[in-house]
Amino acid sequence: MEQTEVKVLLQQCFEDEARYQFPAFSHADAWELGKILVETCREYEGPLAVEIEIDRVVVFRYFPDGTGEYHEQWLRRKRNTVNTLERSSLRFFCELTENGEDMVRDWLLDPMEYAYCGGAFPIKQSGGSVIGVAAVSGLPHLRDNAALMEGIRRYLSKKKT
Repeated sequence: MEQTEVKVLLQQCFEDEARYQFPAFSHADAWELGKILVETCREYEGPLAVEIEIDRVVVFRYFPDGTGEYHEQWLRRKRNTVNTLERSSLRFFCELTENGEDMVRDWLLDPMEYAYCGGAFPIKQSGGSVIGVAAVSGLPHLRDNAALMEGIRRYLSKKKT
């Protein structure tokens, strides 16, 4: 990926994190977001596993046929990244790429526990702190991220109506 593409993608990450915040988020909200994510992911080629966590507890999970433990491991790594850094996993990917940094050498993060790729987004209360994570896994990471963000957009636009 070229530096100009990374810069554009990084700017989009900052905009998404500022724009897509949640006025409130409960277990019932996780169920609603999860259903929308599952529906959205079905529109993409290939199966996508979906997971939502609140306060470090997984409250929604869906593994369609064609997904399994491999995807569960990636969801955990992506979730750990968001929980630790309080930013999207795609933003972390862009920051590492733009700065020429290494996750292990520069951030001291174990690649078996953390991921620097798209597909996980912080559930942040409006004007507050990160209280959870929404994540998907199953496609190349930019496609994972596209499916995830489309589902979040749909959920938040539905909540406004």
